[in-house]
Amino acid sequence: MDFMILITIDEMPGDHIDRIKQISQMAVYVEGDLEASSVPLEKVEILITYGGGINSDLLDRMPALKWIQVFQTGVEHIPLEEVHKRGITLTNVKGIYGTPMSEYVMSFVLYITRQIPRFVRNQKLHKYDRKELVGEAKGKTIGIFGTGMIGQEVAKKAKAFDMTVLGFNTSGRSVPYFDKTYTWDGKNEMLRQCDFIVLLLPETAATRGFIGRDELKLMKEDAYVINIGRGPLINECALIESVEKGEIQGAALDVFDQEPLPEDSPLWDVENIIITPHLSGKTVRFFERCLDIFDENYQAYCDKEELAFAVDTQRGY
Repeated sequence: MDFMILITIDEMPGDHIDRIKQISQMAVYVEGDLEASSVPLEKVEILITYGGGINSDLLDRMPALKWIQVFQTGVEHIPLEEVHKRGITLTNVKGIYGTPMSEYVMSFVLYITRQIPRFVRNQKLHKYDRKELVGEAKGKTIGIFGTGMIGQEVAKKAKAFDMTVLGFNTSGRSVPYFDKTYTWDGKNEMLRQCDFIVLLLPETAATRGFIGRDELKLMKEDAYVINIGRGPLINECALIESVEKGEIQGAALDVFDQEPLPEDSPLWDVENIIITPHLSGKTVRFFERCLDIFDENYQAYCDKEELAFAVDTQRGY
């Protein structure tokens, strides 16, 4: 039987699909709707996907499947127990997000400290006002919840702006570019100090609702929340209430409880909350970076070596 690669990402550009064909020398199919597909699923050995739509029934129809390559970091939509039970290797692309996501964070930090919204409003009013001076990133404290590869890139850029950088991880271990790291017992102390907090934690039972009413009340009145991790890390209702009451200054949200964010979500209309459509890590170089990882992993796969960015299907990351 000639085995094949199935790509369920129908937005992948044609030249990138051609690159996969060149890398693998295998038959490559692209199909976004597997329910109505005529693709011979029993021949699929490698699946390239964002992770949605995979369930035990689909896996049963892919008895030859040995490797799932997810083109994102989160694997919460993958039935991990089923993948583990079948002995399927699962990999993600968590190594590609450091540059774009750290740029996202710093763009927001500068957007706020340099008061760009005020100048945009003044321009519309033809108002030339130099009386109110702007702030600086230097000397501000940024707290990064999640000190992995992306968190370290954010910290590195923040240090370049002479910010104080605090970090949170499960062990409290020291990490490059961080002035101090905290763990669960220091969470509240860390929140009290921050001008900006950045959420990069995975979604687990322990992290859902990580920032709620109690945590928001601990923060400075001029603090901002930046969520580029997972939507459920924040209690959205509590965040809306906190911003509208002036308990914190505002937020930048790239991820949400429900995606796409519904048109009737109250988040759209809250002043000082900036909404972006889960694109903090996805730039024009996204697929190029994903395929660099796939290329490396495919060679390792053929050589029966360990694959980069393998996900522990029992831990979920």
